[in-house]
Amino acid sequence: MTKIYSAVKLPESAIKIIANQNIELDMHNELTTPKTAEMIEKVKNADGLITGVNVQAPAEVIKANPDMKVIANVGSGFNNIDVDEANKHNIAVTNTPVHESVASTAELAITLMLALSRRVLPGHEMAVKNEFNGWQVMGYLGGNQVVDKTLAIVGFGQIGQFIGKLAQAFNMKLLYVDLEEKDTDLNAKKVSMDEALKEADYLITQVNYNETSHHLFGKKEFEQMKESAYFINTARGGVVDEAALLDALKNKQIQAAALDVHEEEPHINEALAKLDNVILTPHIGNDTYEARNKMAEVAADQAVKALTGSALDYQVNE
Repeated sequence: MTKIYSAVKLPESAIKIIANQNIELDMHNELTTPKTAEMIEKVKNADGLITGVNVQAPAEVIKANPDMKVIANVGSGFNNIDVDEANKHNIAVTNTPVHESVASTAELAITLMLALSRRVLPGHEMAVKNEFNGWQVMGYLGGNQVVDKTLAIVGFGQIGQFIGKLAQAFNMKLLYVDLEEKDTDLNAKKVSMDEALKEADYLITQVNYNETSHHLFGKKEFEQMKESAYFINTARGGVVDEAALLDALKNKQIQAAALDVHEEEPHINEALAKLDNVILTPHIGNDTYEARNKMAEVAADQAVKALTGSALDYQVNE
């Protein structure tokens, strides 16, 4: 009987997609990440593998069963998979760049921008500690409105463009940094990284993570930003040199920062966590019922299609 090993716990809707094709499912049934040794043993008897962005599928896992037909990743990124090794064995690799995930991640980027700019967390802390002594003209916490400000988006793919679409509601001037000129209905201007750093009141990075983008934002980049600027990372943790970001915040080279992703994930930078001009969230960009369920369903569907000889919709290594 054809078998899929899922290294991530799947929702019932995704499990049904596999079961409806009479394919056996061997699933890691915990909200944890399996060890490499466990994955190696499991894939030996599997025809397909389902992973998630939290699960590494290095060469040693793939070599354990070079006859696998597919590695279906739950997530739009796939840098957790050794695609080169998969290519050597003609194993299809798929991802899940679904609208629900794009929308949810863009929503969070805007949420962090607003919460950071309007000092929501310090305000919440003041309220719950009952330290609010009444409205005063000069009693502000020091927040800024985002309306009419300049937003630079680094990485103008699907998510970056959706962030821009949402930002239009605030009448923001849109700049973007990308390798390509994008054909978009947005009133957005393609600029160099240097120009984006110097002009942005708010900078959101949504760039893909690879060797080139590792520590794309470091000491030199933060020094070019306005002292009043806000920095938001909803891409991948390795895009940012967190030590340099910490120094930039302490030295008031930028005003504040929000990170949904972290350089040593799942470890959170304790020094950043102690600052009151920082918001940290635990990689919840697409952590909505709508997005995660749809992503899992699409990954299950891609695995099933690969094992039943149907055309794949989201193969990344064609």
